[in-house]
Amino acid sequence: MPRDGDGLHLVGAIWHFRYRSSDGRWREKSTGKHKITEAKAERTRFLRAFADGLLPTDQARWTLAQALDEWAECRKSTKQPTTLPPERTSIRHLKAILGGKRRLESITALDIRRYQAGRRETVGPKTVNNELLVLIGVLKQAKLWKRLEEDYKPLPIPKQGPGKALVPDEGQHLIATARTRPAWDVALSVTVLAYSAGCRSWEIKSLKLKDVMLGSDPPVLRIQRENTKTDAGARDVALNELALWALKRLLKRAELLGATDPEHYLLPANLSKHTHEKDPLHDRRGYDPTRHQTSWSTAWENLKAAAGMKNFRFHDLRHTFITQGIEDNVPVEVMMAQVGHVSAEMTRYYTHLSSGAKDNAVQKIAARNQGVRAVLEMAGEEPAGDSEIAGDPQSRTEEHGGD
Repeated sequence: MPRDGDGLHLVGAIWHFRYRSSDGRWREKSTGKHKITEAKAERTRFLRAFADGLLPTDQARWTLAQALDEWAECRKSTKQPTTLPPERTSIRHLKAILGGKRRLESITALDIRRYQAGRRETVGPKTVNNELLVLIGVLKQAKLWKRLEEDYKPLPIPKQGPGKALVPDEGQHLIATARTRPAWDVALSVTVLAYSAGCRSWEIKSLKLKDVMLGSDPPVLRIQRENTKTDAGARDVALNELALWALKRLLKRAELLGATDPEHYLLPANLSKHTHEKDPLHDRRGYDPTRHQTSWSTAWENLKAAAGMKNFRFHDLRHTFITQGIEDNVPVEVMMAQVGHVSAEMTRYYTHLSSGAKDNAVQKIAARNQGVRAVLEMAGEEPAGDSEIAGDPQSRTEEHGGD
């Protein structure tokens, strides 16, 4: 077989060469060139790209669905559970719009621009950008992103403030509206909890019975590391009388729905919400205390509309809590320790803060909201009884906010 001194050899009239692939095996590569000078240049280009990690991997020939599913599976072991539901939603849209059967190597910059334009009709630019981050992650794994990177521009995101903070009269109005319908029972309780203790939505959804420590002195809510965004988010949340009202209501509901073990969730999952045919829980009814509710969006959106607050976000309840505390001269570091709104380094710096300081902070905020207190104690009402909770499973979907 004719060879030259640069490792090239002829196969027919085309120059080839061998190289050791990333799996350690020797592979044959055609330069596609007849002239030795062009073949040497092609070999040099290929080996340089290979050394720099710029050549597509075997994953480039995978379908988009296959690559996304593999990516999601790997993320389970490396990311916090709080990040997974939004990514699953992104994967669903990417498959539907780009086509799950398409090979990764066939995706172009034009496909990405069309995706941006199509999704922008129904969701905001930040959502579109976040969805495409999932696609970019998959393309990077297959070493396909470099060829598209120059042509990609994220959608511009309008600058906005940190959110809206309610004044006490607005908080009272929202909570009073939530009390008008049994269907908003869960939405009412979680609203009061976020409003009066500064908890994040996912932190509430993922609470287990063992995390609700009402017997401690003072009572606290324990947020576990796996259920929050950062190391700083793992904390004991001090509770005032408003938060205790909400938690006692949720605890009674949980017990009626079968949550009795410390490892059971405070908000058991409504099995009737699992409607996808491939879901192993499809066609089941009742509540599963070993799984937690993942959404109360239907009840929350209806509640906001009824209260005339359509643009108010659930996360703004947390922003309201922080704002009210700062306005009442609660030290910033106390508020940050209460809501877990600090870096790991800052958390270590603030470890001298006592639980009493945080407890004092939430009591001040409760005292500021006498109107909300009056609404919740209206006619001395107790938490929802058996008749409100143990009815038809399908009606319970609306009644307690759904999954």
